[in-house]
Amino acid sequence: MDASKKTALGLTVRAKAHRDQPRNVGSHVQPQVRDRRWPGTLMAIGVFVGLLSALTVVPWTLIEHGLLLRFFIGLCFVGNLLPYARSGLRMGMERLEWFLFNLLAIGPLVTCSLLWANFIFHGPVVSGTHAVVTIDDHGTYLTYNFSDDYLAEHWMARSNYRDWPDAHGRRLNVSTATGLLGFEVVVKKVRATD
Repeated sequence: MDASKKTALGLTVRAKAHRDQPRNVGSHVQPQVRDRRWPGTLMAIGVFVGLLSALTVVPWTLIEHGLLLRFFIGLCFVGNLLPYARSGLRMGMERLEWFLFNLLAIGPLVTCSLLWANFIFHGPVVSGTHAVVTIDDHGTYLTYNFSDDYLAEHWMARSNYRDWPDAHGRRLNVSTATGLLGFEVVVKKVRATD
């Protein structure tokens, strides 16, 4: 490598290192927007974790859907209440990127982690056998209507996927428990043995 190429390469490396450093204005260091990949990665993870949790832990948690939606929306937008210069800009994000980061990463990941913690760390399990009056067929899943109106206001907790043969029958044994955050969770639904 000749001297001119080494000099050009050295200038390029120094320019790149200088670009990623905060600028000094007066005695304070000013944060600036930097090109980062981790916010986009966390946003993609947040979307997928949110979708998977909506299919798994949300139906098992006995919480009003309106309350869950308000809680989720609150977590999606609470980060935008922080001053942008002290939060998003310090992490090197633009304003739109900071907004989308809160909407697609913080909201879903925090909501899902709280729902999973509520489901995994629960109290003692209480089991009860309930007779099935009618079964609503929705294609890929079946929704059970119990004779004693058990779980009447939580249709997702009364539903089972059609592929689970152990969970279908005229009498179901439903096990519930109180979760870590105080919300009831359905731990298990199996066919009751006579």
